Amino acid sequence: MFIRKGYKIGVLLVILALLLATACQGTSQEQPNTETTTTQAVPTTAAKTTTAAAATTTTTAATTTQKVEENPFAEFYEISWLTHINDDKYIEGAMDELMIEERYNVDFKVWNISNYDAEGIAMMLAAGDIPDVSYLPHSPLNQVQLYEEGFTRSIHIDMYKKYFPYYYQQMENNAPSSYNYSNIKKEDGSLSDEYYGVAMILGRYKTYYNWPLIRLDWLESVGYDPPESELVPVKISDEKLGKYDGQLFITNHVFAHEEMNDIFRAFTEDDPDGNGIDDTYGAIIYPHNHVSWVDSYWGQFGITTAANYLYLDETTGDVVPYYAHTGFRDYMEWAFDMYQKGYMRTLPEGFQSLAPQGSWYDNTLANWATGKIGFFLCDSQYIARPDLPEYSDRQPPSIWMSVDESATFLILPAMAGPGPEGTWGSKRHRLDAFATSAYTIGASVSDDKLARIFTIWNDAYSNPDDDFWRTIVYGIEGVHYRWTGEPWAGGQVQTPIDKIPSHYRRYASEGNPGFIGSFTPEYGYNMNEVRVFIWGFSDQNSWTKKYTVEPYKYIDYMYMGSMYNDYVKDWQEVSGEIMAVMTTTTNLKNIRGLCCRKTNSTG
Repeated sequence: MFIRKGYKIGVLLVILALLLATACQGTSQEQPNTETTTTQAVPTTAAKTTTAAAATTTTTAATTTQKVEENPFAEFYEISWLTHINDDKYIEGAMDELMIEERYNVDFKVWNISNYDAEGIAMMLAAGDIPDVSYLPHSPLNQVQLYEEGFTRSIHIDMYKKYFPYYYQQMENNAPSSYNYSNIKKEDGSLSDEYYGVAMILGRYKTYYNWPLIRLDWLESVGYDPPESELVPVKISDEKLGKYDGQLFITNHVFAHEEMNDIFRAFTEDDPDGNGIDDTYGAIIYPHNHVSWVDSYWGQFGITTAANYLYLDETTGDVVPYYAHTGFRDYMEWAFDMYQKGYMRTLPEGFQSLAPQGSWYDNTLANWATGKIGFFLCDSQYIARPDLPEYSDRQPPSIWMSVDESATFLILPAMAGPGPEGTWGSKRHRLDAFATSAYTIGASVSDDKLARIFTIWNDAYSNPDDDFWRTIVYGIEGVHYRWTGEPWAGGQVQTPIDKIPSHYRRYASEGNPGFIGSFTPEYGYNMNEVRVFIWGFSDQNSWTKKYTVEPYKYIDYMYMGSMYNDYVKDWQEVSGEIMAVMTTTTNLKNIRGLCCRKTNSTG
């Protein structure tokens, strides 16, 4: 029989007291009454013995109560999940999955359906199925319809406040627009306290899709280089491209509209590469359906390619889409002038549309790679990126490795327009930090299960520097990535998935946040070093605040409510005719009649 230590001591004291009493009874002298008090010891009791007089021992006990902490994750939850391209990339029991499951007493059940598989998702919904957490951008039903059809549940704002306070703080930080996203509007169109889903938060609203990039050595050759004090070197330390460190710069300098026009002329006529041959020109001009790739050009005149932007045309006083805005006509006039003079040239015939996939893009990169063009619209995803050579090796400044290893380049904030600052710029990658894309929660998910999901998300974003969450988000250095530049200050080069041992595979991967969702307005480190630097520089210098074209009205259900459905119906009736006219009249060969306002007979 096991006897606790404290209990043994108590028994010995009792026996000792009895022996003393028996011994005293054998004497002729009457002894004073001796009272001994003994308290049985328990594990959390400290015994205290006080001697009041000779032969008199009093034992008391000071009892303390140890609070038993309640396990907040005592109840086990199985959570079904579908938020990414799961059919070919998901490995059950992935490293990040097991780590979160163990800590939070859950079991993720990832459905092997790609969220890009529109047909598979349609079949899933037809069977009446939907996972507990899903992101379904290619679903035949949007988040409103999913809720109205009974597939998903609503989320009261108090759930955010209590279990996902990080997210609620982001709502406050980005108010008032943040409260519109995924909100279940009241009949009068005002905001309610219920939401269809958890809207994503994406840091891309702080940057552009493409950055203007120009040959700095050519600028120096034609006498347009900015002062050296305005040039900030972009650090490149990767072993592949590090030898070109000191040849890429960024600046806050903006060339005036007429200056840039003359730069295009000089790049074409003044032999900027000094080879004595007339073989250079300013830039490529794109077909006007190449969204994002023409935003820097269009932005000079106060419009962008965003189809859901409406603008107030100061000339007419009307609220119109881009193709009905005066700025669109002005852009066409400018584009035709640059094209006619040869300063900006189109891609060869056969590369004027987006189909087949890659044709125009491949041809653009091939033209850039000649080293005979001075201005580029650099894709922010691939600039100087050593781990994705199939794209980055063909993008400027990649001619270092093929044509001109001494070339220098400069990243610009924007192309200025002919009007005052504030009337021109580029297009924000996203309008807001909050997005129309959202994670939906299945109708059968209880508040308690949702609280567990929110707790996981909240911990991930509230403790981003914690080693546990860094491992979840980024993986293990040397296994999943390596650093270019200073750790946790520079960028990461990701290890190709097929090079990672199977027991280290993660559900999270490039473009997939895994089980923690997309809820940060900041950029992460899982980008290459150059992109991290440029993003940080542009953010610190408020490029998007100074140089983006913002809409006067925004066409979106989250802003318009039920009115949006009426708009979509009307647009479907007229869009075909409008787009047909646009396709015909904006071809540079036919542009003269559209854009030019001369009234003489030769106009």
